[in-house]
Amino acid sequence: MKIKKSALQFVLGAARNVYPKEFSGLLRGTKEQIEEVLIIPATVYGDTFSMQRRDMVPIDRTIIGSVHSHPGRNFSPSQEDLRFFKKSGFVHLIVSYPYNSIENVHSYDANGKFVKLESL
Repeated sequence: MKIKKSALQFVLGAARNVYPKEFSGLLRGTKEQIEEVLIIPATVYGDTFSMQRRDMVPIDRTIIGSVHSHPGRNFSPSQEDLRFFKKSGFVHLIVSYPYNSIENVHSYDANGKFVKLESL
């Protein structure tokens, strides 16, 4: 999977700005590429969770997955993450502290299997 540099920079910056809380958003793009991040209005950013209002998510065929941050250095998806992945597209990013490069971003498929991510 590839991610546009502007989308990667947005994800890293948003995670830094929300830290120490969890940031979350949805990913727009194609089967091959993440092009941008969609922020859902009224999203709650908590200390150990983030919660999107599903009624605020637009009907949009370009939504391909999700992104959220972990306040620590852990990249592993939780059981709740895995449940969410199955409902929310085919590519999911977890961003971990210190949120400064693509090395702090891991990509997973809907089943939680690691997928290589590269920046364009």
